[in-house]
Amino acid sequence: MPLMLRRILLIGWCVLTLLPAYAQSWEEIKGQSATYLYGEGWGPTVEEADQQALADLISKISVAVSSDFSITEDERSVNGKLDASSYTTSKVNTYSTATLTNTERIVIDNHPDEAHIGRYLKRSELNRIFEGRIRTVKEHIRLGVMAEEKNKIDDALRNYFWAFSLLKSVQRPAEVTYQDEESGQELHPLTWLPERMQQIFNDLEVSLTGNDGTNVDMGVTYQGKPVGSLDYTYFDGRNWSNIASVKNGRATMEFQEGMVPENIPINYEYAYRGQAHINEEIKSVLSVVKSQAIRGARTSLQTQRQKIQSTDNTDVWHPKARQEVALSPVADEAPYRQVLSRVVAAIKSRRFEEASDCFTEDGKEMYRQLIKYGNARVLNTNECLLYQFGDNVVARSIQMSFAFQRGIRKNFVEDVVFTFNAEQRIDCLAFGLDAKAKEDIMNRGVWSVQARQTLMEFLENYKTAYALKRIDYLRSIFDDDAVIIVGHVAQRVEATQSREDGPVTFRNNKYIRRTQYSKEQYLKNLEACFRSNEFVNIRFANNDVRKAKVGEEYGIQIKQDYYSTHYGDEGYLYIQVDLNDRKEPIIKVRTWQAEPDPEIGLFGLGTF
Repeated sequence: MPLMLRRILLIGWCVLTLLPAYAQSWEEIKGQSATYLYGEGWGPTVEEADQQALADLISKISVAVSSDFSITEDERSVNGKLDASSYTTSKVNTYSTATLTNTERIVIDNHPDEAHIGRYLKRSELNRIFEGRIRTVKEHIRLGVMAEEKNKIDDALRNYFWAFSLLKSVQRPAEVTYQDEESGQELHPLTWLPERMQQIFNDLEVSLTGNDGTNVDMGVTYQGKPVGSLDYTYFDGRNWSNIASVKNGRATMEFQEGMVPENIPINYEYAYRGQAHINEEIKSVLSVVKSQAIRGARTSLQTQRQKIQSTDNTDVWHPKARQEVALSPVADEAPYRQVLSRVVAAIKSRRFEEASDCFTEDGKEMYRQLIKYGNARVLNTNECLLYQFGDNVVARSIQMSFAFQRGIRKNFVEDVVFTFNAEQRIDCLAFGLDAKAKEDIMNRGVWSVQARQTLMEFLENYKTAYALKRIDYLRSIFDDDAVIIVGHVAQRVEATQSREDGPVTFRNNKYIRRTQYSKEQYLKNLEACFRSNEFVNIRFANNDVRKAKVGEEYGIQIKQDYYSTHYGDEGYLYIQVDLNDRKEPIIKVRTWQAEPDPEIGLFGLGTF
């Protein structure tokens, strides 16, 4: 028999023997209902058939766990009655392909016109589905506690509420416990989380600081101190506003001229449903889990329709805040404060060009970008501190608000930092770090004062470059060979075959897909982003800075919130920067992660 014919017959025999092996294997799984839960799906493509199979599997998981799935009392009281079976199914449906990582997939029939897919899971593996979500709950609690300690009340509320919602989607939420890292105390999150959020609301206070008939300014404190960051909406007489922000105790609200009400209803933001798209797991849970409004999230501000001047005036003269010990005093502050007073007066009167001679050419361009960045308004000049930094004098800071026409979040408060050159002209403007971030850096006593100031200056210039769309500046600070990595959560389907003649099975694994860009590719993408968005705003939450052993090179890990007209996300930014030359920083590594890598955690010094 010719060799070619023998090969053809061998292949044909293999095909005939493999087909029943696939079918028999799937029939075996279906026949062991005490061991397996399974689902089947058909569709014109493997992907569509797989989604049907997964949905079928999830419905069977729902039936299997429904008798052991607790529903909290506040969920039952939403409308008096609740279909527990369908509600349980809805909760289990939130465990999508991103979280059902321990299911197996079999391609039963890969016909070109109709694929047939099987999904199955060992009953003994059911608990693992919920264990992963419980870990996520505990991580959000940990992040919330850290944020509260740093006076970042927006981050604290968001993490607590997301943890509370995720908790309700596990089998027995009342049995979940959390151990506080500081005290070692064991907490029961189901009762502790709503009580903690309620206590935060009780400790917040608002007061009127300015009302010109169109703009109402307010001060916000937490436990008697200016709140670091907080988000809110307000009722303008016709509708609720988009989300606005408090920064370092200051906030503002905008009304039609002469339409400021006597009593302004305010809602503190805590659910952050508009940000949930950054995490499919949280998005799906928030759309399913029933939750009542938390008492205390609503407050109000009395204005009596009375126009009052803001608590600051045009002159940047008498700071109420105390000079920080680590900063070098300025021998004669008067000429610098006079320049700042002219700039503030020009911004308040909207006659911006009247202060243009106060700037260098570089400073003037940044000033033009600043006043175009939303409807720029000065909120407070009373806390402006001046200090010497080499040949420069730094004025930190004049508080301003910026409002935009579009976007989920349209109002920001920023502390604007002005840097003067040796000729007493403003050479640079930047959006300052919040009080806690500055404190974290300035308290690094083992580093020189100059090193700490340089770090703070770099971070502020970096975040401002994105806001003011300074693509040329960003081009100058990235090393030509910089490692630039953007990461996002993806799925990896891995094929396995238990025996040579057995069926091929697939396991879904969640992982971080990393895309590395060249400097030019990254800047090209960034330039397109700048063109398509009215605004970009970056907020830094927690920051951890490590110094390399040699020279002035630093690794900076930052929890970053990113907002633009069309998009928002949160994640972890890592920057490795050479600051040996303060005037010419060089970024060697810039990475972003949606979440800590499951294998290496957060990128840091030594990763690259």
